[in-house]
Amino acid sequence: MPPNSENTTADNEQNGSLGGTQSLIRGLRVVEAIASSTPSVGVGELSRTLQLPKSTVQRLLRTLELEGWAETSSEPITRWQLTPRLLSIARHGVPSRGIRDVALPHITELGRVTGETIHFCLPDGTQQLVLIERVDSVHPVRTFNPIGAGTGFHNSAAGKAWLAALPESEFTQFLATPLDHTTPNTITDPATIAQQVHQARANGYAINLAENRAGVRAIGSAVVNAEGQPIATVSISMPDSRFEESRVPEWGAMVRETAQAITNDYAI
Repeated sequence: MPPNSENTTADNEQNGSLGGTQSLIRGLRVVEAIASSTPSVGVGELSRTLQLPKSTVQRLLRTLELEGWAETSSEPITRWQLTPRLLSIARHGVPSRGIRDVALPHITELGRVTGETIHFCLPDGTQQLVLIERVDSVHPVRTFNPIGAGTGFHNSAAGKAWLAALPESEFTQFLATPLDHTTPNTITDPATIAQQVHQARANGYAINLAENRAGVRAIGSAVVNAEGQPIATVSISMPDSRFEESRVPEWGAMVRETAQAITNDYAI
């Protein structure tokens, strides 16, 4: 056996493991970036977002396509989107009692009454909420988020409603973390966010005025467990053109009552 052959073999295995881990991490980042795009995304945009060479992004996309997780859209210029196979994971990965199943009739009714898009989200750790169910608006001009898309806590109605349901100590801890700008309207000042969240606690719903996506406004409320801890969120989403400030209390009451109905049914 050549000198140091055992060490060389071990080093190669370790390097291979590290390389595999890096590829997995990059692949998951590509999936997250596609899920955050509406409704599809090009290689160049992914390259810029992920700060990876186009060749690397292209290779990762082809691997995802080969395994059935991503596909090209029907647009003339090649763009990428997630397949139904991957989008379904968000639906299957819900708590054991099936909170999505409990929520579905309630958010369907909310969509029927309002005519607007309804989002139902669960948390993805402590960083964001993830859309697991959607009821589409009846209007030809409507908002759209793909299943599996993530949204921040500080810049969305659902997220602020979630923060409002947290114990004060956890909310204070959240405010100490860096907050990103996603649109010119995004609020990152901790004092202003605290004021909005405290108002959401008083109202039972929170408001987003184009802070997460340009031209989109929303009203959200939290679903809580028996201990009063947030476990999910419901929100009404609509384009600027149909948002009427005078109707916010009406919409807020609807989304608050829907969240409460889901809370009550889930506790049974």
